[in-house]
Amino acid sequence: MRSINLFEKIKICLTMLDKLKRTLIFMFIVSNFFKCSQNSYLVLAKKDPSNFLEKKDSIFSNLNLNKNYLDAVIFSHKNLGSKAIKKKDYKNAIYHFEEALSYNKQDSVSIYNLNLAKGHKMYLTGNTDNLWEAMRFYSKAAQADETSGEPYYYIGLSYYKLSDKDFDLIIESFNSALDLYLTESLRNEIVGKKIETEIRKEKLEAFWN
Repeated sequence: MRSINLFEKIKICLTMLDKLKRTLIFMFIVSNFFKCSQNSYLVLAKKDPSNFLEKKDSIFSNLNLNKNYLDAVIFSHKNLGSKAIKKKDYKNAIYHFEEALSYNKQDSVSIYNLNLAKGHKMYLTGNTDNLWEAMRFYSKAAQADETSGEPYYYIGLSYYKLSDKDFDLIIESFNSALDLYLTESLRNEIVGKKIETEIRKEKLEAFWN
């Protein structure tokens, strides 16, 4: 068997290094391609969440499960759920937040909004049993986001519907709401409701005295 001289050994080594270099470059290109395409899911979701969710099954069938894809799906459901709450379409809001939680059970924003939507749905019926159920959902929402005063406001409104003479419970709930974060418009609304309740309380007490 012919022995390999030093020159040939160097040539073989250079060839192997060249192949390795090309392989690494290829892997780098492929890695960046997938990274870019995966990041584009969230871009698509932000641009048109409804359209993204309509196409998610076809995307998913051609793709291995990955975090960027899941983030985009969760974002789309949360976005559409929030829009549904603003439109008072609580059925669709509940659907979207339940879908978001099916991908991430620990998502506190989805837990908060899901319970808020469920509470609103029960509250609107005006039924006594449903009003107690509404308060249960509002309490869960308050636990999911301890900085938000909104659930406490609706607990107060629920007490008001159950008995508009339970002034102490109603005012206490309004005060709890005012101690926490609220949008300016909601804060003004609660202040107005609180003043209205306090005036009614004073009138009723004056009547009986």
